[in-house]
Amino acid sequence: MHKELNPELFGEKKAVKTPLMDTGMYSGAAGAQASSGNYLNTDRQIFELKAQNQALADQMNKVVATVNELIKTSNMKFDKQASLVSRLEQSHNGLATEAGQKITQLAQRVNERKSLDLKVQEMVDRHNNVIKSFEVRMNHLQKLLAEKEAQMISSQAALNEAKMEIARLKRL
Repeated sequence: MHKELNPELFGEKKAVKTPLMDTGMYSGAAGAQASSGNYLNTDRQIFELKAQNQALADQMNKVVATVNELIKTSNMKFDKQASLVSRLEQSHNGLATEAGQKITQLAQRVNERKSLDLKVQEMVDRHNNVIKSFEVRMNHLQKLLAEKEAQMISSQAALNEAKMEIARLKRL
């Protein structure tokens, strides 16, 4: 048993061959009938092919319309994304500029603070030098005071002795 696809399945029609056609021995009436059958078959095939072409053209038009709509939608989305990216870039640039300015201001403040710290340290060092100098002078003055006190005590003792000597001389 030999299997064969139905030729009408894909819109193709098999030309019917008659034994007369094969041999080439058909007469005028039989040939005209077979010829008009072939023309009808061919006309029907052409009509079916035109219908299929029209259906394919309609489908293609629908696909083209769908693709155009998708392209339009995609372009709109790309434009939105581009504007969002542009806004983000502007925002980023603004933030970067602002951050740079703040960092510069902070660096200036740190430098000013260091400068002030150095000045304060110099003042503290000078103050410490003044205090040391004052301590040295104070120690020197304390020594002088102690010497003068000793001199005063010895002078007081000499004065007391002189008073006693005067009082004794007065009694005599």
